[in-house]
Amino acid sequence: MSGGHRDESIFVRRRRTPRYVYNPRNPIGRALIVISAVVAVGYMYYLFDSSSWSESEWRDAVHEAARELESEPQPLSGGSRYEYRIEDAVKATGEGPEYALVRVDAIQESDTAGRGGAGADRGSDAFEISTDDVETIYCMRVSPPLPKASMSTTTVTLHVDVKEGPC
Repeated sequence: MSGGHRDESIFVRRRRTPRYVYNPRNPIGRALIVISAVVAVGYMYYLFDSSSWSESEWRDAVHEAARELESEPQPLSGGSRYEYRIEDAVKATGEGPEYALVRVDAIQESDTAGRGGAGADRGSDAFEISTDDVETIYCMRVSPPLPKASMSTTTVTLHVDVKEGPC
């Protein structure tokens, strides 16, 4: 008397190829097919989830970057720009995705002067920090303002103020 599914092997050779595949006629083969699919879907979800910012990760990264910029004096030379320092500081926090997309846009004095914004007094430079993953934009004001281009290197201690919303 035959054992039914017990006669079926877990793996079978695929027709016209030397490859072996799970045998759907065997209960263990069926279970392995389902488990493989679940693992693949879970891994794809993990990859998607780790490739974009969440609201809390974004907020924490921006505030931590502000603390980091204030924590030690920053050397500035003729080609320095705050935008690059801010972007690097946000990415260096370790929050969010490994290959994060961060946009830092400088807000010109005339952009805030007409609205009576804090940038009108030129006591600080204003930057809008954003990403495509979340809708929240942060306004970062850095003082002192970036000095005019010079050939010498100066070291400045920054004061950074962050608020939610555009500048």
